[in-house]
Amino acid sequence: MTLSNESWLYGITCAGLWVAVALLAVATPPGGRRWWSGAVLVGALTLAAQFIPGELPRMLLLDGAELATVALIWLTGTPRAQHAAGLMLALLLPAMAALGGVFVLAGDGTVPAYPLDKGVAALFIVGWGLKLALIPFYVWLPGVAEAAPPLTTALLVSVVDIAAFGEWRAMRTTVPWLFTDYAGLWLALALLSMFGGALLALAQRDLKRLLAFSTIDDLGYLVLGTLIGTEVGLTGALLGALAHGLFKVLLFGAVSVAEGRLGTALTLDRRGLVARYPAAGAAFIVGALGMLGIPPTFGFVGRWRLYLAGAQYGGTALTLALVAATGLALLAYVRAIHRVWLGAPEPEVPAGEPKLAVVVLVVLMAAALGLGLVPVGM
Repeated sequence: MTLSNESWLYGITCAGLWVAVALLAVATPPGGRRWWSGAVLVGALTLAAQFIPGELPRMLLLDGAELATVALIWLTGTPRAQHAAGLMLALLLPAMAALGGVFVLAGDGTVPAYPLDKGVAALFIVGWGLKLALIPFYVWLPGVAEAAPPLTTALLVSVVDIAAFGEWRAMRTTVPWLFTDYAGLWLALALLSMFGGALLALAQRDLKRLLAFSTIDDLGYLVLGTLIGTEVGLTGALLGALAHGLFKVLLFGAVSVAEGRLGTALTLDRRGLVARYPAAGAAFIVGALGMLGIPPTFGFVGRWRLYLAGAQYGGTALTLALVAATGLALLAYVRAIHRVWLGAPEPEVPAGEPKLAVVVLVVLMAAALGLGLVPVGM
C-alpha cells in the first residue's frame, strides 16, 4: 500500500469518524457554538494534513489540530478541564519543539554524526512519547478524558491522535534508523504502554479514565507493529489504528449518551444501564470487543497481524507477553461491563436514548462487525 493510498485511507477514516462524532454531538450536545467552532477547526486541520504534500506542512497542520483540541478542552469551562488543558499544552509544546528539531536535523533521512545522532534520537523518542501519551509520558491524557466531555475526547483519540500516529508510522520509512537503532527503547515503551495501560485501566472507577488508559494500552500494540517494520507488522499497525479510531468513537459515544441522560460522570457505582440505554450498552460492549481484537470485529483484522508480527520478532516470550497484556485489558473491560451495564437497573435512572444517537451507534456497530468480515490482504 503506497503512502498516497494510506493518506486517502486515513483521510476518509478521519472524515467519517468526525461526522459520527458530530452527529452524536447533535444528539448529546457537549457544548454550544464555541465547541462547534473548535470541533470544525480540529476536523478541517486534521483532514487537510492527510492530503497536503510535504512532511513539514502535514506536521504543522496536525500540531494545529492538537492545539485546537487543547482550546476545545479549555472551553469546557470547569477548573478541572482548564487544568487538564493547561497540562496538555505544557507537555505538547515541548513535544512539538522536539519533533521540529528532529525534522531540521534529520528530516532528509540521513544519520547525523555522533553525538548529534543521540540527541536527535532522544528528541524523537520523547517528542512522540508525549504526543502519543505512551507510558511513562502519558500524564496528560487521563486528566483530559476525565474532565472533558466524552465527545471532545473522542475527537482527540479517534481523529487527531490516529492521524498523528499515521504520520509517526510514515516516519518508519523516511527515518528508519530512529527505530532500528533504538529498537530496545521502543520495545520497552510498547510493553510498558500495553501492561501499564491495562493495569491502570483496571484501577479506575471513572469510565472515561478507564477508556483513556485503554487507549494507551492499545497504542502499545500499534507501536510494536510499526517498530517491527515487516509487511505484516506495518499492515497490522495501519489496520489497528483505523480500528482504534472506530471503536473509541463507539465507546465514548456510549458514555456520552449515558452521561447526557444521567447528568453526572459515569462511574463503576452505576448498575444495569443497558436496560435503560440498550443501544449505548451494546455499543460499549462491541467497542470493548473490538479494542481487544476479538472476532468477528474489525479489531481482529489488525490485532492478529500484530500477534503474528510479535511472534516473528520476539518468539514465544513476546507472544506470551502480548497475550498476557490482552488478558489484563480483558479484565478491565469485563469489570466495567459487568458493573455498569449488566444487571438490574437502578429505579431512579431515567430511561430513553436520543434517536439520532441510536442510529449513529447502530451504524457504527454494523461497520465494526461488517468490516471484520471483509478479506484484507497483507
